[in-house]
Amino acid sequence: MINYKISYSNPHRHFIDFEITTSVLGHEKMLFQLAAWRPGRYELGNFSQNIQKWTPFNKDGKKLEYRKVSKDLWEVNTKDVNEVIIRYNFYANQLDAGGCYLDEHQLYLNPVQCMFYIVDRINDDYIINFDIPNNYLIASSLECNHKTLTVKGYDDLAESPIICSDSLQHDKYCVNDINFHLWFQGDCKIDWVKIKKDFVLFTESQITKFGGFPVDEYHFLFQITPYKSYHGVEHTKNTVILLGPGKEIMKERYEELLGVCSHELYHTWNIKSI
Repeated sequence: MINYKISYSNPHRHFIDFEITTSVLGHEKMLFQLAAWRPGRYELGNFSQNIQKWTPFNKDGKKLEYRKVSKDLWEVNTKDVNEVIIRYNFYANQLDAGGCYLDEHQLYLNPVQCMFYIVDRINDDYIINFDIPNNYLIASSLECNHKTLTVKGYDDLAESPIICSDSLQHDKYCVNDINFHLWFQGDCKIDWVKIKKDFVLFTESQITKFGGFPVDEYHFLFQITPYKSYHGVEHTKNTVILLGPGKEIMKERYEELLGVCSHELYHTWNIKSI
């Protein structure tokens, strides 16, 4: 089991604070790996460049010896230690469909960029606790209970973006007893009747052609900007779509909205399911 606590103190500075707590399980050394890839962008990345103050401790708060093996792999000396705590922060100022971003109104994570797995324990369960304002909602395809998310294994965590915000708009539609969630972050006025009607049409068409749907629910996560933007990243149970300006979402850019959403939904089959 890997426990994460995620918090921040000065959102305008864009630094997110992370704390990992986990059992050592008798190992004298532990390797903490940050990914060098991300779903939807099939090339090497350098996410560790945004990490600072990476420090391991024992449960009594004493610093442990460690070394950085490569640009995104850390080795910690855990001899005579039962539990290890890792603290670090991550600079989150990349507002697109595959990045991480923090400001006064939202905390947005693509976990593959900023959250670790333990080498030889990539299938460990994760419990993720958020220290966020009480009026924030959490948009994610992960199992959510108030401010706590849970997930089995790093593979699912890595492709499960998370938006925590005080201004999320949410609705859903249902096709073949499957719920499709619509989460909008950013300034925009949504015609829910119109958008759900059109989303049902392309969703039904794709499910009919494939003969079923490979997951039990799906989440469209929208980052709506006040400026012109267009970007989407596919995942198994969700997609993040960056689009703007918000005032044109239901007008001049509505066909682009439908087009990119249909495109990203199609990837539900041809990314992992085929």
